[in-house]
Amino acid sequence: MVAAARSKGRIEAEATVSWAGWGGRVEGASGRLSAQTATQVELGGPGQGTNPEELLAAALANCYTSTITAHARAQKIELTRIETRAQTRLAWDAKTPHHIAQGRLNVAIASPAPEAELRRLAEEARDHCPICNLFGATAQVTLRVSVLKSGSKAK
Repeated sequence: MVAAARSKGRIEAEATVSWAGWGGRVEGASGRLSAQTATQVELGGPGQGTNPEELLAAALANCYTSTITAHARAQKIELTRIETRAQTRLAWDAKTPHHIAQGRLNVAIASPAPEAELRRLAEEARDHCPICNLFGATAQVTLRVSVLKSGSKAK
């Protein structure tokens, strides 16, 4: 699988959920993802584990961060530090089935590069992020960028 994952133009991933009653465990094929999962309290479950919306938020933050750092390297833009926080919102009503209604990205970037260049890079990364594009089927992904002085920490 490692060789296939490094093939040009294609990356594949796999995860399995084992479930009984109100919860279970999600495991990634890489062995690096392993988490208890449970039906959310809002949906009548115990809420004692992660859930699909939290996993989607993690995927959104991780994918966006991977995309912006790859674009920065390709354009030779130094990023001293980047912190990405993502939120997702599940919504439904009598007429509309459960769907991801919103994705929000808050990214803090520390870099010696000019602020305008970093803001352009951040927008470009959102446009190229596969998870942002996947969310686009049902939701808009908003982006808020904070540019920090190099060496500063995100609040």
